[in-house]
Amino acid sequence: MSSSAALSVELTWAELKPSVFGQRLITRNDSVVKLEVPYRAKDDRQVPVSVQASLPNGAKVKSVTIIIDENPMPVSLTVRPEQQRSSVWVSASMRFNGPSPVRAIVEAGNGQLFMSEAMVKTSGLGACAAPPTTTLDVAAKTLGDMRLTQIVAPVNVSTIAKPMMRTKLDISHPNLTGLQLDQITLRYILPRYVEKVAIDQGDEKLMTFEAGISLAENPSIAFDYVSNGAEKMQVEATDTDETVFRHSLQINSGS
Repeated sequence: MSSSAALSVELTWAELKPSVFGQRLITRNDSVVKLEVPYRAKDDRQVPVSVQASLPNGAKVKSVTIIIDENPMPVSLTVRPEQQRSSVWVSASMRFNGPSPVRAIVEAGNGQLFMSEAMVKTSGLGACAAPPTTTLDVAAKTLGDMRLTQIVAPVNVSTIAKPMMRTKLDISHPNLTGLQLDQITLRYILPRYVEKVAIDQGDEKLMTFEAGISLAENPSIAFDYVSNGAEKMQVEATDTDETVFRHSLQINSGS
């Protein structure tokens, strides 16, 4: 990265940080926060971003926030686990509007903030303005459909009764950014995107996600959790049209 590009990156973050975290101290710590992204995106519309937060000394994770500095809506995803855990993993497919730093910022229960950052190179074609992959009429037929899939075998088993699991939630939704042109009328398509997802495991609150336009079309979010033995998860997703989608999903069958 050239010195001028590096300066631009620092200036963008210097402007962003106060609007999100005020004057709070954020400590760069790549051991506490492990951020995994591709060096170069294969598809700017679907870039995998994974975060592993591992807080020391028994501290609990209050939230995990993913920020894509150069996107029109930089604060891309905030995860708030309901379970009291020192370790949280989350992964999501994101749009990158162009080359950009991406940051994962973890807030501990005591208010401390830890960060890891990386640079993602892209084609620079503006994924946030890229047209939807299907027409809105086609998207409407499956709008709000969901699928839950266990993506790996249980990991980090602490006890037989409460194993750590990893699961992926797919939501059928065009996640319209407001920057996309209708290819026929050449008018901007009104924004409509998933902005909140709440997940319960059985009758126990599990976690919430707050999202913006950076979340890819047909959002895919993976996360880990401690199993309480429930067979189903209750998922409630709300979009910016205030449409609420509710599903009771079988945990192990992927349906």
